[in-house]
Amino acid sequence: MSKRILIGFSVLLILLANINLIAQQPARKTVEPNGATSGSADAAKVAKVIETSNQLLEEVSQLRGLKILAPVKSGAKSRQEIEQEIIRGFEEETTPEEIETTNKALIAYGLVPKDFKYREFMIRLMTEQVAGFYRPKTKELFIADWNDLEQQKPVMVHELQHALQDQHFNLRRFEKWPNGDGDRETAIHALIEGDATALMYNYQLKPVGGDVTKIPSLAGFADQTLDQAKREKQDVYVSAPMALRESLVFSYIYGAAFVQEMLKKRGWAGVSQAFTDLPQSTEQVLHIEKYLANELPIKVTLPDIAKQLGDGWKRIDADINGEFGYTLILAEFIGKKDARQAAAGWGGDQSVLYENSKTGQLMLTHLSHWDTEKDATEFFRAYTQRTTKRYPTAKSRSTKPETERAFQTPDGEAMIQLRGQSVLVMEGLPTEKLLQAVKLAETLWKANAK
Repeated sequence: MSKRILIGFSVLLILLANINLIAQQPARKTVEPNGATSGSADAAKVAKVIETSNQLLEEVSQLRGLKILAPVKSGAKSRQEIEQEIIRGFEEETTPEEIETTNKALIAYGLVPKDFKYREFMIRLMTEQVAGFYRPKTKELFIADWNDLEQQKPVMVHELQHALQDQHFNLRRFEKWPNGDGDRETAIHALIEGDATALMYNYQLKPVGGDVTKIPSLAGFADQTLDQAKREKQDVYVSAPMALRESLVFSYIYGAAFVQEMLKKRGWAGVSQAFTDLPQSTEQVLHIEKYLANELPIKVTLPDIAKQLGDGWKRIDADINGEFGYTLILAEFIGKKDARQAAAGWGGDQSVLYENSKTGQLMLTHLSHWDTEKDATEFFRAYTQRTTKRYPTAKSRSTKPETERAFQTPDGEAMIQLRGQSVLVMEGLPTEKLLQAVKLAETLWKANAK
């Protein structure tokens, strides 16, 4: 569920480049694409980008405290060319089956409509949003050619920092992340984008003698992006399901907030060290004190129950939701504030998706561990509330409302169980398997008994 959006390169979003950090700075406006964007980028624009990039590289090196180890190739691309790069990124980094599984997971959690087309929508969204990108594979950076070059300088700073990251920390080691570890992947991506975003903001604040350590937490921008997108008529972003919008900006906003706090405590040297001592979860990104204390996630491994489910059932995905993933899952139905509160205290989890090849029915199981029994109880109640909000017509089958809730829903049977510091959820369970639900739940509990 929380596996980050894979497009094969590090990007900067127009939405994030346009954030106005200080009142003295005018809001940056996106220039509508001209005729050059229908094909290749204009040659004169490309030449100017190269010249400006070379000039900025030294400044980026000084701001970040990283030596330039090699020249950085740069250029500009049209909207059509950027769309082609995004498509190529999908093709290089994910298989069609993985993309389809991501789509099914989003549907199973109720985060997108049942007819949603993940790949097609993400290509449209990223084409609208990408202001610039850096490709570790080719060691090149490109910016969108339809914006004014002066306004593009912060974008170039961001992408040049990715180039310096690559030279010093080898970004390619993160390109082929193993399946099933999505929360950690999201956390590492937040470090990469947060570093470049925080440096970009320092570049913008430098003329007025400021830096990101002297302004309020950058996490505060998270709830402003939708209104900003509406003002700037970013129609695809505005129309995106909330979970995709939040996932798209997490690495930039919360990643930059993580770096902002690291700068206060350990300076840029601490940020550089984080590329060796990598964050292990989105919880560590959201709560830097847990990163500094090296509070590691609890490993959860759920057994495959496809055979017990019956003919046609197959386990098609397993991943880690993490604190951020659970925040999204809850917020879709109970609101962001309550969701953030309920997801705090996360300790570890695994989520498994099953599909029936004959009927197309989807079923989710996920077991989560929490820091305290109070945290687990809070999550149990929040997930119960989420279920009743998602399925207003659901029929309750509960016999132990304080520790176990069961519902008959249009998508199948749902069961939520609380035991100590852990919560087990099964949803989409076939109705004919209702009598076996308790037995299936025990199988999942026993696999993680302490």
